[in-house]
Amino acid sequence: MKEILFLGNVPTSDPKSIGGATVYTQNLLEILALNDEINIKQLKTRNCWGKLGQIPDFILLILKFPFYLKEKEIVSVHASWDFHVTIGPFIYIISKLFKKKIVYHFFGGNFHKQFDCFPRVLQWWLKTTILSSDYILMETKKMIEYFENHGITDKCIWFPNSRKANKEELTILNYSRRFVFISRVTKTKGINLLFEAVKVLPKDFVIDVYGPIDLIYFSEESFNNSRLDYRGVLKSHEVNKTLSNYDVVILPTYYQGEGYPGILIEAMSLGKPIITTKLNALDEIVIHKYNGLLIRQKSVQELIDAILYFNNENYPSFVKNSLNNFSEFNIERVTEKLIKIYVE
Repeated sequence: MKEILFLGNVPTSDPKSIGGATVYTQNLLEILALNDEINIKQLKTRNCWGKLGQIPDFILLILKFPFYLKEKEIVSVHASWDFHVTIGPFIYIISKLFKKKIVYHFFGGNFHKQFDCFPRVLQWWLKTTILSSDYILMETKKMIEYFENHGITDKCIWFPNSRKANKEELTILNYSRRFVFISRVTKTKGINLLFEAVKVLPKDFVIDVYGPIDLIYFSEESFNNSRLDYRGVLKSHEVNKTLSNYDVVILPTYYQGEGYPGILIEAMSLGKPIITTKLNALDEIVIHKYNGLLIRQKSVQELIDAILYFNNENYPSFVKNSLNNFSEFNIERVTEKLIKIYVE
């Protein structure tokens, strides 16, 4: 049995811990735990989710990390950009000193753009450390293409964000003009665009909003005089049940760090069409006028047009296509790649 030290976070009781990366990590760990060829020991990289909480968390992690390496064969790191440029390289060095195999998983789809803007000395440092890991898991095909063009070859593996398949038989419901936004309620996810779009939509259209509110920009009172209905924060196990009550998922994001948002993967698992933006690698998830619609970033008019595009005639084909597109993002299929790496 292979002994794996798995660095990554899962959702906690703190709403700030709930996000695509933590939910995905939790799902990965659940699938990995079913395999009898590996034994996983999880080591959390975050404990404090408050502002600047990662500073003491990262310092503590470096101090205790060597003590967790005993009898472990593989170090499997699952992290976002702040980890990559701070303690990720030191985790790599310590692991190599202990002669451990390293699997490094990059969450998100924007790190290649950040890397391109880094000073040459930082690029060299990252190439020498985390980008020299034995296996490099990247979320989008665009990221892989970028790093392969920069000499990181034969190590990059496409490892898309993924979710569990829906086990219940899908019934295509009649289109009922019910739309839903499930994400962080913050400006860069496009909530401000929805506030504008809903003003001109016919009154029989419903757009409900779920997710933790970014109090810098919004509050629950922000919804008082709007036809957007804020429904609170969902627990991870409530997402699919909630999605099943709607026709179309909307994410008009212009968040530059966007990869493959988990909510869009979950939408496809239930055959829900998607409206999202032409941003980063979102076109690797949503094929325009096949399983959803792609709109320009920050365009209220294109958002309105997309919402109005669906009807009773075209909706069933969108549903079937969305479900078909999910197969590449089925977590059982994706996790097989990681298990193969672990046991070879």
